[in-house]
Amino acid sequence: MQTMKLKRLVLEGMLLAVMIICSQLTIPLPLIPITLQTFAVGIIASLLPLVDGFQVILVYILMGAVGLPVYAGFSSGVAVFLGPTGGYLVSFVIYQLITAAWLSKTGRFPRQLLLANCVGALANLLIGSLWMIPVLHLSLMQAIMTGLVPFLLPGLLKIFVLLPIVLRLKNLASRTFMKENY
Repeated sequence: MQTMKLKRLVLEGMLLAVMIICSQLTIPLPLIPITLQTFAVGIIASLLPLVDGFQVILVYILMGAVGLPVYAGFSSGVAVFLGPTGGYLVSFVIYQLITAAWLSKTGRFPRQLLLANCVGALANLLIGSLWMIPVLHLSLMQAIMTGLVPFLLPGLLKIFVLLPIVLRLKNLASRTFMKENY
């Protein structure tokens, strides 16, 4: 029993490290950079049970909120949430919850992984875009054109890249969680 708890903790810690590293892999753009954060969220949501994945994402968000430089570009602090990218950070939780809940109901089969991640990623982009309306004083159309449309293709590409990784690692994760809530 203790061994399983340790394996679970190690896997969650490794995926948190993946999230932090992916946050630093950035293609700078004028307003919202393209990062691999959502790639990491998709892997976490696809591999971990709902509650465990939620905890990993929440720890990541809290680490940055208290000042550890884990967000994109080594940024941190509550001020990041008040800026144009704050909605994307908050919606990582939504992406994870949607994807993990979907997969817990349908199974972690390739088609379901693709669909669940597409819906989760779309929710992430939509929430992030809507967040920009009050922060940047944009109209709905401006926010969608700024914060969603340019990121659809890169988001889909990230999902197609994470699919074979998740399919390869899902047996390890299922053994670690002994199919409980998996």
